[in-house]
Amino acid sequence: MIRLESRHRIAFPPAAVWPALSNTDWLNRALGLPPVRYSIQPLPEGSSLIMARARIFGREMRWREYPFEWLEPEFYRVHRVYETGPLREARLGTELTPQADGGTEVLMYSEVVPRSALDGWLIKRVFGPKTLRDTARIVAHLETALRTKAAVVPPRLPVHTPNEAGLQTGLAKLRATGQPDARIKLLENLLRESPDMELSHIRPFAIARRWNLDQWTTLELFLQATRCGLVDLSWELLCPNCRSMPLSPNLSLSQIQRTAHCEVCQIKYDAEFDKSVELKFAVNPAIRPRENQVYCLAGPGGKPHVLSQTWLEAGEEKLWKLPAKYAGRRLRSPQVKAPHIFPDDATPSSGQRLAIRCDASGFAVNSEPDGHRSGFAWAKNQNAFPVLLVLEQPQWSDDILTAARVTNWQSFRDLFASEVISPSEQITVGAQVILFTDLRGSTAMYRGLGDAPAYSIVRNHFTVLLEAVRAHHGTVVKTIGDAVMAAFSRVDEALEAVREMHANLPTVNAREKGPLALKSSLHVGPCLAVNANDRLDYFGTTVNLAARMVSCCQGGDLTISDDLFQRPEIAQFLEGHPKPEPSEVRFRGFDVPNRVWRIAMVAPPK
Repeated sequence: MIRLESRHRIAFPPAAVWPALSNTDWLNRALGLPPVRYSIQPLPEGSSLIMARARIFGREMRWREYPFEWLEPEFYRVHRVYETGPLREARLGTELTPQADGGTEVLMYSEVVPRSALDGWLIKRVFGPKTLRDTARIVAHLETALRTKAAVVPPRLPVHTPNEAGLQTGLAKLRATGQPDARIKLLENLLRESPDMELSHIRPFAIARRWNLDQWTTLELFLQATRCGLVDLSWELLCPNCRSMPLSPNLSLSQIQRTAHCEVCQIKYDAEFDKSVELKFAVNPAIRPRENQVYCLAGPGGKPHVLSQTWLEAGEEKLWKLPAKYAGRRLRSPQVKAPHIFPDDATPSSGQRLAIRCDASGFAVNSEPDGHRSGFAWAKNQNAFPVLLVLEQPQWSDDILTAARVTNWQSFRDLFASEVISPSEQITVGAQVILFTDLRGSTAMYRGLGDAPAYSIVRNHFTVLLEAVRAHHGTVVKTIGDAVMAAFSRVDEALEAVREMHANLPTVNAREKGPLALKSSLHVGPCLAVNANDRLDYFGTTVNLAARMVSCCQGGDLTISDDLFQRPEIAQFLEGHPKPEPSEVRFRGFDVPNRVWRIAMVAPPK
């Protein structure tokens, strides 16, 4: 066995260093390693056997890739067993140790077993020294990037020159849309200077954070850039476990199917609009080449939701170091049927450690005395096969722009009205906020004013509602007579839209002497996204109840379901409003009464 190691000091804490050094796909590219082709074979106990191959200096290397083990932001390591090539076995890893001055000591090491004496000589005399030089250069580059607050991109990644004519044509079209010059310049620099690999899967909300801009402002820039031929839409299905994209991206919502399969995790899952269907952007191939090669499949940088994971052979038991806080985290394994959710108040007790035992059916998690190794769990695999233990954050990243969130934004629907799912598919939306509105007094107004003047007032009322929906990132799904159906992804945004509607409608009444009062209802829950006459629409019990509840309104008020009333966003919204009035109502089509709450928004007209 030959051990190669390099130690470095960085004047930043491990939490700042981890995101870059844990991105093994980037690191392998920057070290000049070749792209890797993976083959994935399902295992009967769950998960999969991952085999990899690559060519280096004309020789094929084929190996079994065992799962990475890591604890964020302290260390990661991986074990590989080779069938062909200059190595028989390798153990690779990185350790980040905090220092008293607030910096980090970085240890990067390789322990390799060469296949022959000549291979060992080449590793010691040629490949090893080169790798150590390249590693030092990468770490120095990282420290400079952190000090200057620049984007952390390892050096030597390919950056192709853009097609200047195509880029200038697209930028000219983008300026014609009215986008500010400063934002257009930011996008131009991104398309000119970013490595090829960064332009294939662009997350606009992550870019907004880098640019210090509003998320929706940045999204609108990318949507307009799509219309101008600079970037393309890319709809990706994310596995709910590994949260990577096992399938090729879809160029249109119409290509998305109801279910998908992750070969790595060996699970079948639904394409949920509010979780697993994500909108990204990719540079238009006419502007820059796209780069979709893979250099590392399963490193910790690709799974930021996983805080720690460890590998146990059949019957193995060992100490597993855990994060300082694991309350609310989820413990799962591809080989164990039922996950374990740590309660929100779970904290390590003095003199105690966790004992984790797993079999194929589930986990047994207890505390046991231990006065020596605090921060560790004693993990035991009681199965006759290996298991991978994963401790993860159940919540999804705020950088993920889900299909539900973007299609619920009126600006997206205005720009991409043709982006709908296939007529043959019904896609689940796990949590959708549905708003219905109606007008009190419209029938009498038509009789009193005549059709044309009354319709003008109703049309202006639609304008008020649409502006409120758009301002709070919702979308008007459809209008039905005087009624409006709208959808939102977030409860707080829906509530603020309703507040704005009720506040601004009296202005329309005062200006046009209309006797109108707004009735509104909100409900939250799962529904189905469908293609209805080439428009994205929603159906299901959640929609039906929201539509029925508007009948409980008297005018100038909001009726909400009991499910919504229990949400934490409601308490802040109710400040300054009269105490809500509960009632039990049996709605048509529902077998049992539903509790609803009526909230006075403005005084109803006399």
